[in-house]
Amino acid sequence: MTKKVLSLAVTAVLATPLVTHADIKLYGQIGAEAASVEYAEGNEDLVRGNMANDLSFTQKSDDMGRQTLTRDRYGNILNDGPNLIGLDFDLNDQKLAGGLIPHARYRTTFHTTDNTGLGPGLEAWFGLKNDFFQLKYGKLRGAYRHAKGLIDPWIYTSMQARGSGGGMSGGRHNEVHWNWNDAGDQRLVVKDIDTGKVGINPGKGIDTSGLVHSSDIPGALELGVTFGQVNARVQIMADDDADKSGGNAELKYTTDNMSVWLLGAYLDQGDNQLAAGGNKWNNDKYRNWKIGASYKVIPGLKLALQYEDGELGAFDNNPDGGKYIIGSFDYRIHNITLAGWVANYKSDIDEKLRLTDIDGKRLEEDALSWTLGAKYHLAKNAHIFAGYRQTDSDNDYRDENVFSVGGLYKF
Repeated sequence: MTKKVLSLAVTAVLATPLVTHADIKLYGQIGAEAASVEYAEGNEDLVRGNMANDLSFTQKSDDMGRQTLTRDRYGNILNDGPNLIGLDFDLNDQKLAGGLIPHARYRTTFHTTDNTGLGPGLEAWFGLKNDFFQLKYGKLRGAYRHAKGLIDPWIYTSMQARGSGGGMSGGRHNEVHWNWNDAGDQRLVVKDIDTGKVGINPGKGIDTSGLVHSSDIPGALELGVTFGQVNARVQIMADDDADKSGGNAELKYTTDNMSVWLLGAYLDQGDNQLAAGGNKWNNDKYRNWKIGASYKVIPGLKLALQYEDGELGAFDNNPDGGKYIIGSFDYRIHNITLAGWVANYKSDIDEKLRLTDIDGKRLEEDALSWTLGAKYHLAKNAHIFAGYRQTDSDNDYRDENVFSVGGLYKF
């Protein structure tokens, strides 16, 4: 007992300087959501499958009719999750030469549906900053990902624009089981031998190291500068052991009523090329970029428009990428906010890489998606919401519609 008391006393003494001199901010958000989902208009020839199971479907699941989902199981429903805890540290009274202040951040996720503990870690970095300059090193929120909040009024919900054909690059979306034909010039959608059904994986994360809207950058260095209303930053990742390199760059102009942004991202995947269905793509360098603007028309109404050209994380997840254009609005009237977006995706997929359906017909991949919903603000930091999202693709396997209800509390 004496040793335990002594240990606690030593720990308290060592922690006292940090608590005394550091400004520590605890923050986060907690939410819960339920979604009613239908894939490919309830096609009875589809079954929930896993690409890792090849064509055997060793773990068969329900037909893809309308389902109620409450857990983040498959990637596209609650695919980011609203629940996180963060700690920001600022040593404001420990200024260094040039007025630089040491600062740091740690953030992680958790789930409300089954409370299985902390989920994947988010940002964790150390840095220096002053009024004009900042430096960070560690696992960083990619600038490409961070900018999703500039265009999408429904982030952290199942109505968000990522991973749904909704105008922002993300993970794979409704990926079907396929093989090359004997000639190697067609990707054939195939049926399970036993069930006669096509397997579909509704969502799948891909390791893109900050290149898309659903990825952070591990082991990265960020340099940023501020000149009045202009902010610029560069994030660089280079890891010889992981055999990958790349980064993000951001230029943003902000006023009280307007924001304009230009972002680019690059990834050299080296020998760790991304696999799809067991086959590696034939290139390993990817470039994404986007440009957008938002404008506050009146105090309660904000409109935004963005164009993106992506080689990775595109809606159909092909190595040639695709182009997105998305427009959104956010309109608050007293305690009610109406918000939505509409987006168009144009695939750049090569003819050889197009899927064929079970009848041998070539499938196009262009898509139109939209969302409309409402929030009721219970308090400054808490609201409940309800809304609808729909994706219509020329490839019917990727069609999806979602009704969603939930609530979110920020602290």
